[in-house]
Amino acid sequence: MPKKYIYWVLFLLLPIAAIVAYSFHIGYVIPQKDKHADWPEYPNHSNRNLVIIEDKKEIINFTTIPKSDLLLIYYKNPDSTNNTYGVMSRNGKLIIDLGYYTTVYIDEIHNRLIAQSFGSNDSSKFTVYDARTFKPLTAHYKNVKIEQSFDAYLKTERGIEKVDSDGYKQTVITLKSGETEALFKEKYIKKNANLASLLKGLKELYPFDDDQQDGYRNAGYVKIDQNGVIYKFEYFDKEKESIEILCKNFFDDVFRDEKSKPSLANHISTPDSSIVVANNFDSDFGLYNRGTAGSGGGSGPLWDPKFELIYLDYYQLRLHNLTTFFKQDGRKSSVAVYGIELNEPKSDNDTLVFLTESRLYYLYRIQKGN
Repeated sequence: MPKKYIYWVLFLLLPIAAIVAYSFHIGYVIPQKDKHADWPEYPNHSNRNLVIIEDKKEIINFTTIPKSDLLLIYYKNPDSTNNTYGVMSRNGKLIIDLGYYTTVYIDEIHNRLIAQSFGSNDSSKFTVYDARTFKPLTAHYKNVKIEQSFDAYLKTERGIEKVDSDGYKQTVITLKSGETEALFKEKYIKKNANLASLLKGLKELYPFDDDQQDGYRNAGYVKIDQNGVIYKFEYFDKEKESIEILCKNFFDDVFRDEKSKPSLANHISTPDSSIVVANNFDSDFGLYNRGTAGSGGGSGPLWDPKFELIYLDYYQLRLHNLTTFFKQDGRKSSVAVYGIELNEPKSDNDTLVFLTESRLYYLYRIQKGN
């Protein structure tokens, strides 16, 4: 081959080699061969004596009910228009549908479920259920409003009306020599001694709803007294500040005992290591504001290329002693293959119930003759 052609070949190969080398440098991995080509992909699996069935209910959120092996759920039935609250066994059986509410509170002291809804006048209404029988109980509740906030009290004691530079009248606090705000807080507590005593005697409720609250963190603005009366407090900052003065740490988070929470994945394992089957290229291309630190601007590369690896994962699922195998290909699904187990099968004739991405699944043995 003439030298001029060799130079041209080298001229073409060198950039290609540089690109390949750079690709490996930023994360590219050569795809690997499937180690278990005979294993089916989830929800199919290898053991013909076992079956995995998907429940039609969509379990959006759930929590445990005190002194019970049942679960409080926020869910949607396929034939229902609205999401509702209900009670379900750990075997996936719906015990009762409580209906639509904004929040359901767990009352551990009186073993009740307290459901809150809002009427047309935006006043809170509560429906109370016995946490064992789920029969409605009489609800007693009070909306608590601070007659005089600490801010208003301090202004009456040491407030002076002044005109600002714009000509507007404002009340400013002017303390006398030797006085501190702490002194007036003590006077405020004494003035509101009955309310302070009430606040200190209230007990926690634990909210459960469709979003962040899972029934293990206290409600803060809704509490109960020893007799079961429900107290709802205002959300405004001045009222909150005043309540914190009268009862320190009133709104601090308090958590339930989590021992009865459903377990994570005890019956699933990874019998073999995952392999890379593909690479996704992501450039993250964009113009960044290259401001200096503290100026409000950010800094970063104009082009940040990288490879995101896509895996083939291998799983073993166990009922009791019986096992089955399957895999999940990340190119076809990014949904988690397994979530939380709701029960513990005692034998291979029991059913394992687990929750994945809001869906209930049942794993059980096919009985002979079926």
